[in-house]
Amino acid sequence: MFKEQQNSTGVDVMKKVLIAGAMVAALGCGAAFAGDSEAACEEFAATNDVSPEPCSCIAESVADDPDLQEEQMALVTMEDYENASAALHDAIDHCVEE
Repeated sequence: MFKEQQNSTGVDVMKKVLIAGAMVAALGCGAAFAGDSEAACEEFAATNDVSPEPCSCIAESVADDPDLQEEQMALVTMEDYENASAALHDAIDHCVEE
C-alpha cells in the first residue's frame, strides 16, 4: 500500500508540474502574440496612413482572445478593417476613440 500511495503521489506531482509548465507557456505565448499584434497594428497604420498611437491599446484589447487577435493581425487594408467582425470593431474602436 505504501508503494501504491508513493506512486500515486509521484504521479500527482508530475501532473502539477505539467500543468504549471503549460500555464507558463501559455502566458509566454500570450505576451509574444501581444507583441506581434502591436507590430501588425503598426504595420497596418503605416500602410493605411493612420496613427499608430492606439496600437498598444489594441494589442491589449485582443490579447485575451486568440481568434480576435488572429483576425486583428490579418488586417492589411482599410477594407479588411471595414469587413472585420463586430467584436474586433469593439476592441479597436474603444482604443481609437480615447
